[in-house]
Amino acid sequence: MGWVVDVLLIFSLDEVCDDECEAFEEVVPLNAVNAWLAEYRFTSLVNLDQYVNTGKAMTACVYGGAYNFLKIDEFIEVVREQPWREPNAVQLLIKHGPDDERFTMYTLSD
Repeated sequence: MGWVVDVLLIFSLDEVCDDECEAFEEVVPLNAVNAWLAEYRFTSLVNLDQYVNTGKAMTACVYGGAYNFLKIDEFIEVVREQPWREPNAVQLLIKHGPDDERFTMYTLSD
C-alpha cells in the first residue's frame, strides 16, 4: 500500500482573468501541470475555491488533489517551470504522507 500525498496549488486571479475580469480561455501553467499529472496517469488538480460558500468569492485560485506515489520533486519542478503571470503569488503546499503533521510550502523562488 502506498502513501497519499496531499497537494494544494494556490495562485493569483491574474492567472485566470485580465484587469477587466475578462476570463482567459485557458490557464496555460495549470494546463501544463495537469498534463504532467495525466502523463503519469494521475487525475487533474481540482478547483477547490468554487466550493467555498461564505457569501464572498475567494480572491485566489485554489486547486488540490491527493495522489499515491506522486513523484514529489518532479512535480515541484513542473510547477516551478511554468510561465506564471504572477510567479510571486504561486504557492504549492504538499503534505508528504501520513507521518507529516502539516503541509510544507514551496514557492517559485525557493
